[in-house]
Amino acid sequence: MRDGIQYFKKHLEIASHLGTSYVGSETGSYQGSPWTLHPKNHTDEAMDRVVEVFRELADEAKKHNVFVAIEGAYQHIAYSPKRLKDIIDRIHSPHVKVIVDLFNYLHIGNIDERMTILDEAIDLFGDQIVIFHLKDFIIQDNRLVQVGLGQGLMDYPKIIKLIKEKTPDAYLIFEGVTGDDIVSSYQLIQSLLIKEV
Repeated sequence: MRDGIQYFKKHLEIASHLGTSYVGSETGSYQGSPWTLHPKNHTDEAMDRVVEVFRELADEAKKHNVFVAIEGAYQHIAYSPKRLKDIIDRIHSPHVKVIVDLFNYLHIGNIDERMTILDEAIDLFGDQIVIFHLKDFIIQDNRLVQVGLGQGLMDYPKIIKLIKEKTPDAYLIFEGVTGDDIVSSYQLIQSLLIKEV
């Protein structure tokens, strides 16, 4: 684990030289790589460890005048916006910001609540949100499968409208969009961004 922490610290240092403000990370899993659900992930013990590690990283970010951006995911330690808020409140550093990846918070049991989860994240974090990861999905064989933006169940007209209203300075990053879907996804988001709110 110390190797990973030192590696991340080096990224913070490099970011400062490149003029890059944010270095992002999820909160990980006891499962290791690839990070997937482990019985201990949603425990207070796991949260305590994450707080300890990210406090150290936030202190390092302060030295370089950059920011650690933390991203939640259901299978990891920051499994909900509220859990991530508890973690960030305990770290208590202005050098910690937030990445919102709505897809990461979803599982087959909560997909109908996706807009409620997004609303909660925006309400909890506000201008602490510096990046949104944009993804879309369909249900296939009772699991969530990523597709190009606008091809799945995410309501991107509503999502982009909300982002423009509440966090207009956040960066929008495609993640997991590949091949021909890159062009169509870009065209969709570009058209929604220039549309009047």
